[in-house]
This record gives sequence, structure tokens and C-alpha cells, in this order.
Amino acid sequence: MDNPSRSDDELAIALQGGDLLAYDELVRRHQQRVFAVAYRITTNREDARDVAQESLMRAYRRIHQWRPGVGFVPWLMRLTANASIDHLRREKRRPRTLFATERDPGPRIEQPTPAVESPAARSQAAEIADRVDAALVVLSPSQRAVFAMRHYEGMKLNEIAVAMECSVGSVKVHLFRALRKLQTELKELWDDVQTNPS
Repeated sequence: MDNPSRSDDELAIALQGGDLLAYDELVRRHQQRVFAVAYRITTNREDARDVAQESLMRAYRRIHQWRPGVGFVPWLMRLTANASIDHLRREKRRPRTLFATERDPGPRIEQPTPAVESPAARSQAAEIADRVDAALVVLSPSQRAVFAMRHYEGMKLNEIAVAMECSVGSVKVHLFRALRKLQTELKELWDDVQTNPS
């Protein structure tokens, strides 16, 4: 079977028919993306690994619920967002240890960026990315999910609406509120960039 030539939807249909190689290919294609979204929502590397594994297992167990026409990736992102939010709710009920850190910076999740001319500009871009990642903790889990899917995964508003099981209007509200909170949280960074452009 020539999996790389098949679309995600074709592979999902094959998986519905019991083709485990199709599942392997879907996991290969999307495991990093699933981890990235889980990490942006949970803000913790170990939690994101657990959530990513759970999300991919949910996709396998629930593949009969997926319907062609919805798009496999938005459906998978819905499973990932739901698993991430479920995980955060469970963690909220669990007593925390005295020395638990509030946020694990985790690994840098590389995003495609345009070529940057100077090492100073590259360093500034990396610092900005780190500061934005750190600021995500001020968002609600739903806001984090919508922000991650839109700004890190490049998903369309209607795809995010499918993933979040809400209207496009609700997605826009989540995005607006997320951006407003981040703008407040990152005001000092914005002022620095405006004052000291590369």
C-alpha cells in the first residue's frame, strides 16, 4: 500500500475497514501536530505526551464515529482538544504537591518561520516565541485550544468550529478574548519590540 500518496480521509476510510497500516500512517503524519496542540493547551510536556497518546488511541477506538466530509484533521483536533481539557479538569481536582511548578516550559515546538537575516533577529524571534508560549497560561483551556489551532496549526475558522463543536461565531469570540488577554500579558514585550526593532 502506498500510504504517502493517499489523503488523510482515504486513510481514515481504510482504517474504518480495519486497515491497521492506515492507522500507522495517520499516526506518523499527525503525532507531532497532536502533541503540539496538547502542549499548547496543557502547557506541560509530560501531560502533553500523555494527552497525545490518549488522543491517538481515541482516534483508533472511535474511528467509526468519523464521517467523510468532516475532514480527518479537524476531527482529530477535536479529540485532542477534548482530551487536553479533560486532563486539565482531572488535574484541577488532584491535590498539588508543595513544590510543583506552575508551568513546565518543555521543549521548543518549532514553527516554520521566514528566513531571518541576522543572529540577533533570530535570537529576538526565539525570545518572543518563548514569551508567547509562557503567556498562554493566562488563557482558558478553550481559548488556548482555539488560539493554538488558529495561530500554530493554521486551521481555518470553520475547521476549528468543527474541532471545538461550536459555531464559527464562538470561535471568533474565543480568539478575540485570547488575543486581548495575550495583548495585556505581553504589553511589555510589545513595547520592547517597538522601542528596539532589529
